[in-house]
Amino acid sequence: MFDSLENVEVKAQQSYLQEGVHTVKVVEMKTSAQREGYTGTPYTEFKVQSQQGIAYLKLSGADDKTSDAAKEVRQKIFKRFLMSAGAKQFSNIPLACKEAVGSVIEVILGKREYWTNDKDTGEPVVKYVIDYKTSAPEGANLRFDEKNNKLLSPSDSAAYKAAHDAFLNASSGGVADSSMPF
Repeated sequence: MFDSLENVEVKAQQSYLQEGVHTVKVVEMKTSAQREGYTGTPYTEFKVQSQQGIAYLKLSGADDKTSDAAKEVRQKIFKRFLMSAGAKQFSNIPLACKEAVGSVIEVILGKREYWTNDKDTGEPVVKYVIDYKTSAPEGANLRFDEKNNKLLSPSDSAAYKAAHDAFLNASSGGVADSSMPF
């Protein structure tokens, strides 16, 4: 099947950081401008790493569709991150981002639930993403609070249940009942 595996390089598999407080090293930075053909809201993404895994912290920017209030909040979040990472030069944003790379900081990550339809089966499923919440310099002893997680709202849960019940009903020819144990 294979002649030789001697020259095949295998990298250690990385796991992704989950919700909580993590001490991480900022190892890389990319912007949406580096994505060919990207036309959405601009962003800057920092890859961070700890012994437990990696995370991609996506910090949204602003465009002409962004409200002034959202712009202000996003600027504060972005500057707090850069300050946590030891940046000192804020008149030159690319330079401030480069100053952040290599620093060790504490971050809070939260879990955000949402529901969508499975791309292969069409079945409604609940998924989640890990979002950046805040950061501080290393040693700040940040504390995680459950309110950093955003679970499905009651209305979203009801919409998911209705969509899932409809899917089960349609896929079983109208015989399915969510109260049945099978």
